Amino acid sequence: MSSTLFALSVLTLLPQATQDAPTKLITDHGVELRADEDVFVLFAALNAAGYAEETERKGPPLRAPVFHAIRVDVRDALRKVRDKESMEEVRKLFENNPGEIEDYLSAALADGKVELSPAAKKIRPKLDGVFSKLRDEAELVTLFDTLAEAQRNHAKELKTKLEADFAAASKILGGDKLRGPASLVVVPNPLDGHGMVRVVDHGKTRYLVVGPGFPTAERAVLEAALRDALAEPVKAAWGQARGFARSWDGLKTSKRIRTQFEDGPNYLTEALTAAVAHSVLSKRSRDADDDFIDEQAKNGQRWARAALKLLETADKGAPLATELPKVVGKVTP
Repeated sequence: MSSTLFALSVLTLLPQATQDAPTKLITDHGVELRADEDVFVLFAALNAAGYAEETERKGPPLRAPVFHAIRVDVRDALRKVRDKESMEEVRKLFENNPGEIEDYLSAALADGKVELSPAAKKIRPKLDGVFSKLRDEAELVTLFDTLAEAQRNHAKELKTKLEADFAAASKILGGDKLRGPASLVVVPNPLDGHGMVRVVDHGKTRYLVVGPGFPTAERAVLEAALRDALAEPVKAAWGQARGFARSWDGLKTSKRIRTQFEDGPNYLTEALTAAVAHSVLSKRSRDADDDFIDEQAKNGQRWARAALKLLETADKGAPLATELPKVVGKVTP
């Protein structure tokens, strides 16, 4: 689906006040937060068709899902079209075109001649007509208008949190202020589960479509920026990382690790990325660090403790990039 064409079709239906509302927010560190109508309509359709995945739940025994307030409003508003022709077409679309949600997202976000997966390529030409009818029968004009301010306020709150996170990370890194990658677009999506992060790559653009849970969204965005900032300093210091190189020689015999991480510098970059994010987003304590190290190990990352040690060993008054070559040979994973 063309984002531009879809946006224009929606804007022609919306009141002028809504048309004038900005669809982008840019943080002080260059991270773009974008309200995307295509994503909104896709997840409205998914929720109306029965999608109910959620990471936040009430206590036992029922452990009922706890949806974000905006998601609750959308689900309630779409109950009236449950038996309408538009919803029958939506259900047929999903049933006849099996694919991951990321395939549908890729198709919805596609604009121009981007390379799509086979599933997304099949889905893309079918979205416009089906979702246009749903928009009409569900009176999404009113729904968009009603929820526009709530969605913007949610994005503004995420922006504020990200600015604090990036400022704290910049202090750890030293040197220049941490910036968001120019290729990164963050799409807040309160219609998904709180802890969901979905990645869609279109050419040089990477979309992070994040659920309404701030901790998970903050970590995903911060790690994307840290990964970008740390890659070159780690490569430059790798020649001094003899202990890490020996450890990597053993780790890379694991097919899981070899598949997930391309080489030793990449593995160390990921370890440092997670360690800095942990230092920013968690209240550091022995128990918190142990939990972090255990969780990293479950995901195939065995250098979490060593990465924390590198941060502790580096001179806090100097940029981490200049300190890494000095300290990376002093720490053994």
